[in-house]
Amino acid sequence: MNTPLKRLTRDEAENVALGAFAFITSDEERMGRFLAISGLQADNIRSAAAQPGFFAAILDYVAADEPLLIALAKELDTKPEHIMLAHWTLSPSEFD
Repeated sequence: MNTPLKRLTRDEAENVALGAFAFITSDEERMGRFLAISGLQADNIRSAAAQPGFFAAILDYVAADEPLLIALAKELDTKPEHIMLAHWTLSPSEFD
């Protein structure tokens, strides 16, 4: 029998997203790819980070890249499922 997954609070999910952002920005190659895909530039990332959907966008980005998701889970010493729970908390499906 499958146990339902525990929902994360918004604060918990934002902390996961913050960890993801720190992980992305800690590596020049990861950061370059993130900037290229997101359309952000290094000089406007700080103002973008202050926007309400920024954390959700970070986790959308991570969720779309399985190798990144797995590397992040390892870095945060958690399971990929925990990161996906954070993603679902910040970007709920219209079917939830």
